[in-house]
Amino acid sequence: MVTISEEELNKYIVDNIERAIDEGYIKIYYQPIIRTMTGKICAAEALTRWIDPVYGFLSPGVFIKALDEAGKLHLLDSYVVWEVCRDTRVAMDRGYEIFSVSINLTKSDFLNCDICKVFEAAEREYDITADILCLEVRESILKDNSEIEKALLKLLDAGHERWLDDFGHGYSTFTALKRSYDVVKFDVRFLHGMDGDELIRAKEIIAYFINMVKRLHFSTLIEGVETEEEYIFFKDLGCEMIQGYYFCKPMALDELKLQGFEIESRKERDYYNAIGQVSIEDSIGGDSFKGEAMAVFEYKDGVITYLYQNEANKYYLSMLGELDMEAAERIMNQKSGIIQERIRPFIKELKNGGKNLKFSYLFGGRMINLKASFIADNPKTGAFAFVIWTVIIQDESRDTTNILFKSMQEVYAIFDRFDLIDYENKIVRNTYINTTDYGGITEGVAIDKAISTWCNDVIHPDQRASFMEFMDIDSVKTKISKLKSKHLSHLYKTQMENGQYLEKEYILLPINLDGKEMLLVGIINIDLNAGSLL
Repeated sequence: MVTISEEELNKYIVDNIERAIDEGYIKIYYQPIIRTMTGKICAAEALTRWIDPVYGFLSPGVFIKALDEAGKLHLLDSYVVWEVCRDTRVAMDRGYEIFSVSINLTKSDFLNCDICKVFEAAEREYDITADILCLEVRESILKDNSEIEKALLKLLDAGHERWLDDFGHGYSTFTALKRSYDVVKFDVRFLHGMDGDELIRAKEIIAYFINMVKRLHFSTLIEGVETEEEYIFFKDLGCEMIQGYYFCKPMALDELKLQGFEIESRKERDYYNAIGQVSIEDSIGGDSFKGEAMAVFEYKDGVITYLYQNEANKYYLSMLGELDMEAAERIMNQKSGIIQERIRPFIKELKNGGKNLKFSYLFGGRMINLKASFIADNPKTGAFAFVIWTVIIQDESRDTTNILFKSMQEVYAIFDRFDLIDYENKIVRNTYINTTDYGGITEGVAIDKAISTWCNDVIHPDQRASFMEFMDIDSVKTKISKLKSKHLSHLYKTQMENGQYLEKEYILLPINLDGKEMLLVGIINIDLNAGSLL
C-alpha cells in the first residue's frame, strides 16, 4: 500500500470523488436496524465504503471529512440516494420484502445542490415511493438557516420521514425537540468503557431522555449497541429499535440477505411504531416505586401476550405471589379461562379502540385497579396491542381504612371465588377470583347456561342432580325463608385442573344493591391444602 501524508490523501479524495463514483470504488453498505419486539429488520442505515485501487480501504471518517471541508460532500450523498433507490428496485423486482433506509444528509446537500430534485429524480427513475427513504439529519444543520428548513419541509411533504441523528449531543439536546420527528436516534457508544457509578448514572440519564422523547410520540432508535447486556437494558426501557455490531456490521445488500434476518412487513410498520411510542415510567429499578406499573400486551386469537413491561410492573407481579411475566401469561391464558373470561368484555372494548378504560377485580386477596388504552391493531395478523397501568400501593397500614382493608383480605382469602348473579337480567357477573385451579364462567353468560356448564365441568357426577336442585335460582329465596339463617350452603366435590376432586362449600346469599335484587354465590376453600394462589 502506498504511503501518503494526511494532506496529500485529503487532496486525492477531493480530486477523485467523481472518478470513484463513476468507477464503482464507493460501495453502499447497509447496517440493519432491529425491532426489539420482534427481532426483525425494520429499517437500515445506508453507509459508504471506499475501496480505492491505489490506497485500498479509505476510512469513512477520513473521506467524509475531506469532502465536507471541500464542499463536495453532496456528490457522495447524491450518489447514495441513487444507489439506494437502485438497490431497492432490484429487491422489489426479486420479490423481496423491503425495508426503509435512512440516508444521512448534511449542510452541503442543501447548500451545494438541489437535494429535493435529486430525491425526486432517483425515486421517479426507479419507481420508489418517498416513504422508503428516511432523512437522517443533525439539528445543527438547521440552525439559523431558513432555506435549509424550507427544503427539508418540501422533502417531508413529499412523504419522507425525518430522523434526528445523535440526539443528546451538543446543540441538539433540547432545541431539537421543538420540531417534529418520526425517529430520534441515540448514539450510546460513549457508554463503552464506563463502569461502576459512572455507568449507572449515564444509563439513568439515557432512560430519562428516552421517556421524554416517547412522551412526544417520537420513535426511539439506539445506535452503537455492542453487547447483549446493552441490548437487554435498552429493550427493557421500551426502546423499539436498536442498531449496532451486536446484531450485524454494515454490509452489501446481497450479503445482508444471507444473514438470515426476517424483514418486517411494511403493513405492520405503523403498528409497531405506535407500540414503541408508549412511554415507560419508573423503568429504572429500586426498592420502591412512586409511579404506576405498566405493561404493553398483544391480543391475538384469544391469547394475551406481554410485549414489554417496566420495572414497577415486575415488582407488582412479585407482590401477587412471586409471579414473573411467563407465569402471569399462563394465568391469563389458562385453560379454564377464569381471568381471561373475566376481562373479555374489557378486551372487546379495547379492540374497538377504547381509551382510559377502568377495570377492578380481586385476585389473591388483593384489590387490583387497572386502567387500559388501545394502542393499535396489526393489519397483517389481526392482533391488537393495548397498555395497562396499575398503581402500586406499598404501605397499607397508615390509617384505619387500610387496617380494615387488611382485615377484609383475610375474609376474602377464605373464598376461592364470588359470583354475583343478576336476578333481573338473568346473567352472571364475576366479581372476585382467588384461584386458577378450577372452573371458568364467562361474564355476562345466562344464569341457566352458567349453572349447567359449571355442574357438568367440575361437579362430581354423583352430586350433579343435587347441585342443580341447590342452584335452582327461582327457589332460592323460598328455601331461605324457611330457614333461620339468611343463606344456603352445601358441600360439593369439585374437580381441580389436575383431575382431583376436593370438597368445597357453596354458599348462596341474596343481597340488595341499590334497590336491585342480586344473588351472591361464594365457594369456600375448606381444604387448606387445595393448592390455590393463597
